[in-house]
Amino acid sequence: MTLLDTIDGCFMNLAYGWAFAKPVRKVYYNLVVTTLSVAVALLIGTVELVSILTDRLGIRRGPLAAIGGADLNQAGFLIVGLFVLVWVVALAVWRLAQVEQRWERPRLRIPEPTADS
Repeated sequence: MTLLDTIDGCFMNLAYGWAFAKPVRKVYYNLVVTTLSVAVALLIGTVELVSILTDRLGIRRGPLAAIGGADLNQAGFLIVGLFVLVWVVALAVWRLAQVEQRWERPRLRIPEPTADS
């Protein structure tokens, strides 16, 4: 756990530095992190809810029983994989779609004075 926390801290330090360098990066980073957080919350919430339902209704077989019996400690590995996958996809979209170039403010060009002026 200490190793993963250290890796996470290093990664987050790098991500925050990158994200806060330019406003468009900050918006993109916030969208990705918020979407990922919602997905993880829905995943864990669904497993917990199905677990309670299967226990209360006495469901012992089938897909609901499999979801309800899922070990949340093992789900942590799935969540880490989800984080890695989302960041790889987000980085690919950022680079291939050239998000920064599309949303960055154009710089004002001031014409050079000419000899006629």
